[in-house]
Amino acid sequence: MTREQSDETEEILDILDLPPLYLQPPLATLLATLDLLAIPPPSWDLPSSASAPDSPCAAAPTVQIRGNPAPWLTSLVSSPLRWLSDDTAREMVWETASVRLAERCGRTAMPAIDRAFRVADDVAIKIHEPTLDGDNLGLKTWGAAYALAKRMAGDEGMQAVIRDCLYPTGDSNTVGDMNGNTTAARVLELGAGTGLAGLALANTAHDSRPLHVHLTDLPEIMPNLDRNVALNATSLPPSVTISTGILDWRIHTSPDAAIDTHKPTAGSEHDRKYPLIIAADPIYSADHPAWLTTVVAGWLQPSTTARFIVELPLRKLFTRDVEAFRDTMHKAGFVAVDSGTETARDDWGDGGEAMQCWWAVYAWGNATDSGCPGSS
Repeated sequence: MTREQSDETEEILDILDLPPLYLQPPLATLLATLDLLAIPPPSWDLPSSASAPDSPCAAAPTVQIRGNPAPWLTSLVSSPLRWLSDDTAREMVWETASVRLAERCGRTAMPAIDRAFRVADDVAIKIHEPTLDGDNLGLKTWGAAYALAKRMAGDEGMQAVIRDCLYPTGDSNTVGDMNGNTTAARVLELGAGTGLAGLALANTAHDSRPLHVHLTDLPEIMPNLDRNVALNATSLPPSVTISTGILDWRIHTSPDAAIDTHKPTAGSEHDRKYPLIIAADPIYSADHPAWLTTVVAGWLQPSTTARFIVELPLRKLFTRDVEAFRDTMHKAGFVAVDSGTETARDDWGDGGEAMQCWWAVYAWGNATDSGCPGSS
């Protein structure tokens, strides 16, 4: 088997150089070839600096494949491999070849993957995504979550919004509740999925002020969400803590109804709610706009500084749902104090699909620090 080396030091493997099976290549040759055919998990737009060996975002060595290796992989899977020494060796080759085929069949056919998303120059969030099965859309990282993560981690305007929301007194290192107690500022993520957005916010706290980020989703999403929190635990600033919990929008519409979630801080209704709520790509059914609005209204503090930050992809099939969400938020008494659109990427398509996303920062339309929204 021969390989070429381009001027850019990228390895080139031609399918004509794949070891013919009639020559009965040894196990080591087959596994080495299969390693060369591996497709690194996509992270969409990692900078070139991420390829450093010690980078948490480092991808597998780049190998350019000339031609389509699928027929060779298929023949390998279908071959009895009788020349190999034992069943264990044969199973190893069949399984690895099957994975290489799956990697070429799109995201929904891929096995479980581990990848990293660089949300700032010095911050990469490690994410595990299980094999997609059934309707568990929360097991995949979506492009809007990455776009929101980067905006919260790297956009100075958004960071100012977050600071003003979480630490409205400015210079204080802690946040006082309405009873004079000291507590950490608190963030709630709705429909966290793989946790990318919430983990990005938690990992890019820019000072030593205490912060607690609570990531929530449905029960079937929790094991993988917990795994991703653990993957990133060592990178957290010392002043930041993270927890996870179940929050079903149909049931847990406010702290009083949150039976199965992380127990809110004791105290007044104001203290048990959150000054900042975030959500990325949380709408994928006609029921979600109303449910999401109800949950935000139930969990967001009735404060002039409280904010809800959301990012939604502008998919053709869900245009009506996005418009319905905007309408229900307006009717519930919220105003978008800032908003915009941006281009993001997702896994679909050849090499990732570009798409438009809409983001917004919502506040209560008529809130006071001491009263409920709408009070005079």
